[in-house]
Amino acid sequence: MFEDSVAIGAPETPTPIGRFFIRALLRAPTPNSPYGPYAYGLSGYSETLEQFDGGDAEVGLHGNNDASVLGQAVSHGCIRLSNDRIEQLAAILPLGTPVDIAS
Repeated sequence: MFEDSVAIGAPETPTPIGRFFIRALLRAPTPNSPYGPYAYGLSGYSETLEQFDGGDAEVGLHGNNDASVLGQAVSHGCIRLSNDRIEQLAAILPLGTPVDIAS
């Protein structure tokens, strides 16, 4: 089991609570993208947004290039991890892995 500080959804765009699964893994074209080197798409969707960044409001689990936000509620609903941690997870978590998000 991994433990890490993460950033979660801001009060106006909270991270949804529940059991989801990993449905996609995307590798960023450059590791210094706003989503870090990898992003998992989860089966959950925002409860407050209908769209985000030109797509549906799917919740993600992804890297982050601003370590100062870890441990805070600042995202649009996604869970942001350190780039080191998302690289570790991308090497071992297959599609379909359950993800429980609890308060």
